Amino acid sequence: MTMLPSIKGSVVAGHAEVLQKYLASRTLDSALLERYFRPGDLELLAGPIVATEWYDISMYRRLLEFLRDYPGEGDNDYLIAAGRRSAEALIRAGIYQQMEYLRRTQHSSVDDPRERFLAFGRDLRLLCSLSQSILNFVKAEVVVDPDHPDRWVQEYRDARDYPEVLCWTTQGFCNRMAEEHGSPDLWRWQRLSPQLLQFRMNYPL
Repeated sequence: MTMLPSIKGSVVAGHAEVLQKYLASRTLDSALLERYFRPGDLELLAGPIVATEWYDISMYRRLLEFLRDYPGEGDNDYLIAAGRRSAEALIRAGIYQQMEYLRRTQHSSVDDPRERFLAFGRDLRLLCSLSQSILNFVKAEVVVDPDHPDRWVQEYRDARDYPEVLCWTTQGFCNRMAEEHGSPDLWRWQRLSPQLLQFRMNYPL
């Protein structure tokens, strides 16, 4: 049986915890929650969330949309910050070996500009392999930016089910990782078509 487009619980868990704290801190009209969540969502998100299990990406989208619109007061900057927190949580958890490696990065120890660029491409391919450990429906690839030959582009294909709210959290995630090697605000996302999503470098290293 084909699995629904899904995301690993290791990413869902932190957002689910934020939701539970928010719901516990106030009384919300049930009609409001019904506008965002489908039957069974809130029970599932009450946990426990298993880090290694798969969760429906549509449910995750509904969760992020609610968190953006209420705790985040409708601001996508909330999602960017949430993506940063996800990166920090995965680093601490030690679940994915790629996270520890990316804190060191190959390119950070290379002086020659061309070799540094190529080494960063290798680092990015490892980051893309992490995305495919977390999402079961995208194909990730690293390509040279056709407009800027000294920059890379992370491309996600088969990305129709990759929701916009996840684009913002991924941007925050990637930029948090870039801070590990002294390159803040390195990435921005854009969708070229329903199936093609890109994360592009804002500047060369």
